[in-house]
Amino acid sequence: MKKLDLPEMTPRLVILDVLSVAADIALTSPMLARSGEIMGFKSGSMRVATSRLATDGLIESPRRGEWHLAKTGTWINEQSRWTRLEELVKSWQKDWWVASTQLVSRSNRSDWRSHENALWHRGFVEARRDYFVRPANLNLSFPQLLNELGALGMANESLVFHATDLSVMPEKQLWGTSIRNDLFQALAREIEVLISSTPTDGNTEREACRHFLRVGRKAVWALNTDPLLPEEWDGPEDRHYLLSLMPRFIASGKKLWFEQLGVA
Repeated sequence: MKKLDLPEMTPRLVILDVLSVAADIALTSPMLARSGEIMGFKSGSMRVATSRLATDGLIESPRRGEWHLAKTGTWINEQSRWTRLEELVKSWQKDWWVASTQLVSRSNRSDWRSHENALWHRGFVEARRDYFVRPANLNLSFPQLLNELGALGMANESLVFHATDLSVMPEKQLWGTSIRNDLFQALAREIEVLISSTPTDGNTEREACRHFLRVGRKAVWALNTDPLLPEEWDGPEDRHYLLSLMPRFIASGKKLWFEQLGVA
């Protein structure tokens, strides 16, 4: 089972997350610098991150000195995946998707990590060496699955199959469902505390902003990387409850952040 390593906050993620919350509202370069300052990053680091994100095509400038997220691309699609999770699954027919990676070199660790992450982001686990598998219950055609895996970084040498029977059945604990459900529960508790409190409850507004962004990043990451296994394997109640909290949580965090950034 791949570890659930939560992402560390970086200038790059601060910009992407703040612009995600802003949605269609463009934020100025000073606002992005201010958001970095709130999170403990220097303005120079924020300028470099802004420039690199623009070069990578992840953010766009509608007017000089203003920025918003690019409308299309793999990152933005993955970032917003949690908002449509219920649409991404279908009834499981006891069939499987299998990825065989014997032809993929592991000598370049960076390339292998990108390849492995692509499979992991679509719920594949390594049941045996070079044998990755997941239930075929995602609401995707086989060509759509291949396109998404390729866009995420799966190596071209991979062989992917649709199977109705397996000679080696994966163990359910490979997906770490209990660990992920514990994470969903812990995040839900944090979110409940945040949306029921105010910065005057002992925290400064800046501290509250930091807390909202960090917890929001963890929650979105946890939801976006959920393997979406068949419901008969492990009930989705913890995921559903966390999802139910997200609209109010985002609205509360957005209001607080916009006050700090001076967004009208």
